[in-house]
Amino acid sequence: MVKIIIGGDICATKKDESAFLKGNSSLLFSDILPHIQSADLSIANLETPLIIKPSPIKKSGAIFGNSPETLAAIKNAGINFLNLANNHILDHGQEGLHTTIETLKNQGFGYVGAGKSLEEASVPYTMKIKGKIITILSYAEHEFSIADTDSSGANPVDVIDFVNRINDLNESSDFVLLLYHGGKENYKLPTPKQQKLCRFFIDQGVNTVVCQHSHIAGAFEHYNEGHIYYGQGNFVFDPYPIKRDWLYKGFLIELVLKEDNSTQIQLIPYIHKSFYKDEIGIRKMDIEESKVFMESILDENKKMINDPNYVAQKWVKLSESLENTYLSILNGHGRIMRKLNEKFPWLKLVYKNSRRRVLKNIVTCETHHEIVETILKEKR
Repeated sequence: MVKIIIGGDICATKKDESAFLKGNSSLLFSDILPHIQSADLSIANLETPLIIKPSPIKKSGAIFGNSPETLAAIKNAGINFLNLANNHILDHGQEGLHTTIETLKNQGFGYVGAGKSLEEASVPYTMKIKGKIITILSYAEHEFSIADTDSSGANPVDVIDFVNRINDLNESSDFVLLLYHGGKENYKLPTPKQQKLCRFFIDQGVNTVVCQHSHIAGAFEHYNEGHIYYGQGNFVFDPYPIKRDWLYKGFLIELVLKEDNSTQIQLIPYIHKSFYKDEIGIRKMDIEESKVFMESILDENKKMINDPNYVAQKWVKLSESLENTYLSILNGHGRIMRKLNEKFPWLKLVYKNSRRRVLKNIVTCETHHEIVETILKEKR
């Protein structure tokens, strides 16, 4: 049997950076450590480049960067494999990513999902553990981190690339894991297209799909002999002082690959200590915390599985709630103007039906979308 642990996003923050730099894994991971250290393969998503000096790129959204020395705590915890296909791995440009890759190689970590070119970033990682061949594929949604033919970055979601690879991987592997960095942040459910894509991955032979990036513990489903998880929540990525409870909670996936290649899966819920007290690190939820936490997720699972329209209906409702914000973004408004438009939505008056139809065509038509994407692309 092969035991695999899969965790979500790791990034040292101002609150816990000192513990990372000192390699204090017992403080950061506490009673989660035995689960990690008993595994043959322990995986997490490195939600930051490892940098020697700052070289931030121009982008929208937060920019992260940790010292290479923060790897000490991750290594001491027993995590030995890191996913790099995410929306922050290129926050400090090609230099930051190159430092990250070299540091991981020097420290003996396995990694997947990023490289010095698109060709390198797209290569799956295959390993043999206790006689079992395990392959990991990794994809990130298109944001500011994506590799190109002649530049570094993360491996983009590319169905054609996936289809070209999967048959050979199925023939040569006992177990195929796909890590997908995407979906709506702070949202428990998949988007309709995300669910369709993840199910397609399973239909083509992937055994387990794990979605990260949402920063919330999401719904999951058993589909066509495979398993799909639509979000694990933050791993060791302390959100303090932001007081949104879902940012503090998550679960590890403990997967046992048996001799017949069937799997046994257990979820291990945890919580950031800073949610209740001014402390550092995570701990396992107690029985009552775990019960309430899992009941909330299982309730979403039940609705998603029993009602084939549930995901689409919830997505429409969420999208409608964001209409004012997105209309403001499309007009190039900054944060203040967006907040004003959310409260006093004058853009609804501006976007009459004819203007909405033009906007819809530019956004949804593949060719128009590609033109807009090309126009807005910045040269590195």
